[in-house]
Amino acid sequence: MTQSRENSTTVHALRQTGTIQSIRGSVVDAHFDQRLPETQALLHTHSNVTVEVLSHLDRQTVRGVALRATSGLSRGDVIIDDGRTLSVPVGNATLGRMFNVSGESIDDGPPLEESLRRSIYRQPPPITERVGSTEVFHTGIKVIDLLSPLERGGKAGLFGGAGVG
Repeated sequence: MTQSRENSTTVHALRQTGTIQSIRGSVVDAHFDQRLPETQALLHTHSNVTVEVLSHLDRQTVRGVALRATSGLSRGDVIIDDGRTLSVPVGNATLGRMFNVSGESIDDGPPLEESLRRSIYRQPPPITERVGSTEVFHTGIKVIDLLSPLERGGKAGLFGGAGVG
């Protein structure tokens, strides 16, 4: 099994702090004196805004996109890199549940017990471990599973709105 980037990065990563240089909508530039956070790393602010690093602008500056509204942030605020990437819960406990971009449940259901989390940037399984047969993909959404079941690994599009009877 391939080790996810999140696990290998978290082992040797030290929490480091930087400062916010500029905020333009959801785009945030941050300055770090020591090493730069890797691309796809998550940065956290005091006002609970999470920023995902998209690129390195120079030797001390990164550019990222905020995953929440940036209201309350200002230039000079401290931003923390803990070396992790965006991860979501996986497993049977997540079937039929709804989550936000950070993997927190938003469906007013019972709290999700401590479950396995995986990085969204995890490497795909090797070709030798993939199943070649056709099977139904259970989304956990009753209407979709009943009226229009999806094929696992197939292509499907769901759309709706005015004029789509």
